[in-house]
Amino acid sequence: MITVFLCDDNSETVESYSNLIKRIAKKKQIEISLSVFYSGKSLLFYMSDAPDLPDIIYLDILMDSLNGVNTAKKLRELGCNAEIIFLTSCEDYVFDSFDVSPAHYLLKAETSETKFEQVFLRAVQLSDGKATQKFVCKAGASRKIIPIKEISHFVIWKGIVTVHYGKNETFDYWITLEELEDQLRGQNFVRTQRSYIVNLMYIAEFQRRKIVLKTGETIPVGVTYEEKVRNAFMDYMTRNNTRL
Repeated sequence: MITVFLCDDNSETVESYSNLIKRIAKKKQIEISLSVFYSGKSLLFYMSDAPDLPDIIYLDILMDSLNGVNTAKKLRELGCNAEIIFLTSCEDYVFDSFDVSPAHYLLKAETSETKFEQVFLRAVQLSDGKATQKFVCKAGASRKIIPIKEISHFVIWKGIVTVHYGKNETFDYWITLEELEDQLRGQNFVRTQRSYIVNLMYIAEFQRRKIVLKTGETIPVGVTYEEKVRNAFMDYMTRNNTRL
């Protein structure tokens, strides 16, 4: 699923490009979620608590109150890592836009559907490359997006998964153990016991039947998991050319 945000203060433009994005996605069999906004302020307000929610953002530049370039700068300050594509009628801001590392700068009147499609597919490719860097978990209507590198471990108890991340932060949600392991496959996590999954990059010390994380927390290691955990950790260290 690719999450796309489109922000433009002209309703006809929003409708036109929304339809174009949907047509391209359908043709290329890309599953998307498309949301539209009619001002930079409304976009910033929506993203204030979830700056990593969208994968691609289309931004008009000449908008009332807060222009697209300044909106993009504020998004980057929030920690937004989305592929930003400026979609505008004015080329005067090309050099100003470099500050936010946009994926592209498209002029509405001069951009053919073919060119638009090429840029969209490139942005999808770039966002796919970033997808493995983010972890998405849902609890009811709440959706949490956490950078993989911030997650130290997961605790599974009676069907509830608690993800531990950041500075002693946690988030609880429902997921089966099998689904969680599938979601983490290839992301340098290892199961240490029936109820624990640990990020290998956080292991600081091995002790008898337990490991100490760089966060200071102690995680139990089951008898049947001990050799697997040590091997996974040594493999991780070798691949990353690091030492404990």
